[in-house]
Amino acid sequence: MLLLACGITTVVQTYTTKTPEQIKRITRNLECLQCHSELIPQFSYPTVHDPFMRKDCTTCHTPHGHVEVTSVIAGAKQVWQRVKTLVEWLPLKVVLDVFSTGDGKVAEEKGGEVVSKTEKKVKGKDSEPTLPKSELCWMCHGDMGPLLSGDYPHVPFQEGRCTECHEPHASKFRALLTQDERDLCVTCHPIGRELNRAQVHPPAGGRWCLNCHDPHASNYRGILVDNQRDLCFTCHPTVAPLSLKPVQHHPFLYDNCTGCHEPHGSDYTPLLIEYQPGLCYRCHPGIKYDFLKPSHHPVGTVKLNCADCHNPHAADYPALLAAKNNAMCYQCHRAAIQATYDRSAHFDTLCVRCHTPHGSNWAPLLIKPQPEVCLQCHPASAFDESSATEYRNNHPVRPKHYDVNARKPLTCTSTCHNPHGTQQNYMLRYYDFPRDGNCLICHQVVPGKRVGIDF
Repeated sequence: MLLLACGITTVVQTYTTKTPEQIKRITRNLECLQCHSELIPQFSYPTVHDPFMRKDCTTCHTPHGHVEVTSVIAGAKQVWQRVKTLVEWLPLKVVLDVFSTGDGKVAEEKGGEVVSKTEKKVKGKDSEPTLPKSELCWMCHGDMGPLLSGDYPHVPFQEGRCTECHEPHASKFRALLTQDERDLCVTCHPIGRELNRAQVHPPAGGRWCLNCHDPHASNYRGILVDNQRDLCFTCHPTVAPLSLKPVQHHPFLYDNCTGCHEPHGSDYTPLLIEYQPGLCYRCHPGIKYDFLKPSHHPVGTVKLNCADCHNPHAADYPALLAAKNNAMCYQCHRAAIQATYDRSAHFDTLCVRCHTPHGSNWAPLLIKPQPEVCLQCHPASAFDESSATEYRNNHPVRPKHYDVNARKPLTCTSTCHNPHGTQQNYMLRYYDFPRDGNCLICHQVVPGKRVGIDF
């Protein structure tokens, strides 16, 4: 017996890394492990279910058919026979930890207490849980039951199919999961297509599903662990302060980040459900037709998109603009306008008094054709009574008159005036000498006996 005991100790080390106290608790289930020896290696798994480790199998299972139970007392003749039988099924060290006291006797406790129970098995049905699975699990995990009242329960949890996700005995993964959580969730929730997109959300790419989803139940749609906006803020803290801005985008204000963003993967940065501006057209369909007009901002190209002018979350300025009034336009048109704007009579005029920001039938993005757009501020009588041109009669600035060189309608700004500003009076584009310098832009000098102007 001592030789047997000495040889067993090293064998068990290959099967279990549990402490002597834990190994002692394993002995409670030796009866079952004679037949269910495939469970023995599970005692060495990183995560072991407490009932499997510390309690009898019958805590969760009914025995196989009718069982006649007798006690085996330390020192009794039957003990040696049990040792011989168990060695055929179990690692020797496990048997040793059950029966050997180290002093030549065989007992679980040196005090001669009951070591084990023998069972006379009768053919019958396989072992069944003592209760329906969900109720059985809740006997120990009572805190799970109230989760069923959540508005969005996970279907396996709702139907009591705990073992679809959890191993009942032991697991190589945390929380007794049947697989690594990154693989477990995708067995029922195939998001492989999203993970093959050009841009993948890091939690989804790492398949850290439980960062965002509760595996059992939640009061939030999608079984989210928190309301959608607050959940997103936990990883996107720079967006959170935008919730204090005075102008809020409707989806951002009403807790719907996924109205614009894919939570797992997308072909469009930043995880947009559709490429701009198509995404914006979903809620702003009228704007789409503005960009189909002859004169329009190049939105939807590599040059410009909606978010270049509008903050998609929140802003300090109306229409979610990224800057105030003309400063918004200067972000792209600074070189063309700012150099002369401070000399202009229009210094206090907003760009949108003359231009529409999206699209127009009149270039360049004018809200009305010329001269009507000019006549908003400059009276029509100027064409008939003003001497601003310093010439014999008025210029034919009318829709049916054409620039003689460009062969386009002659307008206020086509040749004479810069609407943003110049260094000359009257915002004239050129100034060579007092009377005829500007005229020579359109009217060529005709050589002859007398120098004249070709009208």
